[in-house]
Amino acid sequence: MPRTGLSAEELKQTAVRIASARITSQGYARLRMTDVAAEIGVSHAALYAHFRDKAALLDAVVDCWLITARHRLKEIAEGPGSAEDRLETFFVERVRLKREGARRDPELHEAYCQVSDRLRDVVTGHLDDMQATIAVLLRQTIPTLADPAHAAAVLQTALIGFNHPRLVRDFLHIDDATTERRLRDTLRTMLRGLRADPTA
Repeated sequence: MPRTGLSAEELKQTAVRIASARITSQGYARLRMTDVAAEIGVSHAALYAHFRDKAALLDAVVDCWLITARHRLKEIAEGPGSAEDRLETFFVERVRLKREGARRDPELHEAYCQVSDRLRDVVTGHLDDMQATIAVLLRQTIPTLADPAHAAAVLQTALIGFNHPRLVRDFLHIDDATTERRLRDTLRTMLRGLRADPTA
């Protein structure tokens, strides 16, 4: 246990909290491991024992946000209502969470964009989890689908304009109601196509 009295896990959580606050107030470019370590009250070497570099600390910051988002989306996917309603609500809420985050904390959202641009493991793992959930909902919505996993990948690609963090930021000038309507229309069109040709 470090001289702060924090356990290893507590130190990591504290570092993530401090890094998040510093990114929000100063931007990711000005985040320094030495500053985070100093605020915790440990040497920068002690911090590097838990995060091998600044990118690893950023991964942990982004993962903290993604875990919260996944929890909310899991509630929707496993909640009440028809499978199709849950699938639609899943996509709408996913976009809503990203747009709210981009408005509320643009610097932290930019950090998320940078992690996404580099396809770090924290992002690819999240995308895999999202795709698996979508595949389950698709299987329930269209039981005749030959390959729900492939169909889920197609949906992810078709809706990337709504979901990619940089595009979310770039299209914030479009109001939420219009964005949601376009998302629902696109998804419903895709589902009609999958129903018409479930072997696709």
